Amino acid sequence: GYGPDFDLIVTVEAAPEVRLERAVARGLSRDEAIRRLAAQGDGSARRKAAHKVIDNNGSPEQLRAQVDALIAEIREVVG
Repeated sequence: GYGPDFDLIVTVEAAPEVRLERAVARGLSRDEAIRRLAAQGDGSARRKAAHKVIDNNGSPEQLRAQVDALIAEIREVVG
């Protein structure tokens, strides 16, 4: 893969049931959402390749706090 070409790989992850609920809320039928999520795999390879994993099981505010913390961390490293 391309992983070695990057200084930082970040993945944003949510539990399968949360992803399904959100996909249906966006207008997909339950069956179509299940098919799409199944096609994406379980994410284990993606998580293994990532340097940072952001948890997206909570609220948008919780996600934003994690992203803001990551940005601050990157800025500190980069200078």
